[in-house]
Amino acid sequence: MQEQKSIDAGYFYAVITLLIWSSFVVVSRYGSKGILTPFDIAALRIGSAALALSPWWLPRLFRPEQRRLSIVQSVTLALLAGIAYPLVAYTGFVFAPASHGAVLISGMLPFFTSVLAIFMLRERPSHVRLAGLALIMVGVATLLAHSMALAGSGRNVLLGDALLLLASMLWSLFTVLLKHWKVRAFDVTLGVVAVSAILYLPVYLLFLPQHLSRAPLHDIALQAVFQGLVVVCIAMWTYARAAELLGTVKVVIMMSAVPVVGALLAVPLLGEQLSGGTAVGVGITFLGAFIGAMARPVP
Repeated sequence: MQEQKSIDAGYFYAVITLLIWSSFVVVSRYGSKGILTPFDIAALRIGSAALALSPWWLPRLFRPEQRRLSIVQSVTLALLAGIAYPLVAYTGFVFAPASHGAVLISGMLPFFTSVLAIFMLRERPSHVRLAGLALIMVGVATLLAHSMALAGSGRNVLLGDALLLLASMLWSLFTVLLKHWKVRAFDVTLGVVAVSAILYLPVYLLFLPQHLSRAPLHDIALQAVFQGLVVVCIAMWTYARAAELLGTVKVVIMMSAVPVVGALLAVPLLGEQLSGGTAVGVGITFLGAFIGAMARPVP
């Protein structure tokens, strides 16, 4: 009975993580279409997360013996996941719809992560994983071909797609480095949040374009709460808890549904049209991500 309760709880946490990751593309696209700049949204994400986690990272800031990451690790991970990833992703959403973000960020993660793992971790992908990665490429190629066929705003959409692909690559590199350095998720979260706040917020306040004073309060609150508290703080914990109760493989398989759920959420919430080309790209990418997530590297 206790074991079944743990399994049920694991699925609950996994579903929460899936919904948060899927909602990320919708909320980010919504914010990028408004008056807030990508720099504003990144500042709200970093600032709110730093404030919420300050009881844990501030003591480590003044007591080096409590730190679990080296300075090189903290700075590298913060530049990748704390600063570069959100800035590139939010800028991509200025030009590309949320459905593209669901495919190009989440759907391409297994592809970029597998490729980087080959070179950095010396992992050998199985034939099943290679087949899944090939399907991902077909799905992305379908989506990009559809973008190129668009009239008028096609070039802007392609620019957004390129930035979303870059964001996926940055997060994949972050993921592989986590495995390479064998660091704990909570320690990484504290290090990334602290260093990102120290490096980014002063630059933002002094040099970068700011539209916070002109933005509606509800838009500011939405981005601050969702990007900083929900995505950075809550989703990290629910993902780690689900992996603990179910195992990493099951959780990764469930997360492969993010491209589909994210694209579907964008239709009623943002009024986006899920065209035939986009739907086909989403479906093929999901199938490839699912197959790739199930496969294990060759020992």
